[in-house]
Order: sequence, then C-alpha cells, then structure tokens
Amino acid sequence: MESNEPKKIGNPNWGKGIVTNPNGRPKGANNKVTTEIKEAYINLIQGNLGSIQNWLDRVAVKDPGKAIELLLKISPFVIPKLTEETNPMPINIVLPKGVTKNDITDTENND
Repeated sequence: MESNEPKKIGNPNWGKGIVTNPNGRPKGANNKVTTEIKEAYINLIQGNLGSIQNWLDRVAVKDPGKAIELLLKISPFVIPKLTEETNPMPINIVLPKGVTKNDITDTENND
C-alpha cells in the first residue's frame, strides 16, 4: 500500500523550529555560485575592454547620451556599489573657482 503523505526530506532528527546554525550566513555574504558568477563576469568584461570601448564609441557617434547610459548600466557589474564595499574609498570633489559647498543643493530630494 502507498502512503498519501509527502516524502520528508532533510535530517529526520531536526524538527520544525530547530536551528542548527543560529548565527547563519553573515549579512551581505555571497554564496559560492554568486561569487563565481561575479568573477566570471568581471573576467568577461576585462577581456573585452577594447571591444566595449569600440561599441561605446560607435554608439556615441549617433547618441552620446545612450553611450553614457550603457556605460552606467554595466558599471555595477565591475565596480562594487558603495554598500558592498567594506572599506569605501573617500571621494574628493574639487569645486570650480568661486563655488562653495553652500552653493550646491540636493536636487533629487526637492519636492
């Protein structure tokens, strides 16, 4: 006779609510596959820098804005986002002569 109960998977000694690793994976830690995929993608980009520059140059002839848009779209795959870096590099901004930091406004948050 066959049982209608679904087959249980996993360790039968572990019941519902039992945690075997209370600390879990650290926040922001990548799994092995994610790390390998990121490394492969970076290698692909680095191996094709000349071609990518050629493609961007060709697009820029017709539409410079589109070339910048494409460059910005591939950047996060090669340059880590600030939230992903453990030691972010400080950014030094040189203001044009006669401009002070008080002259600069945050236009993104003005409603």
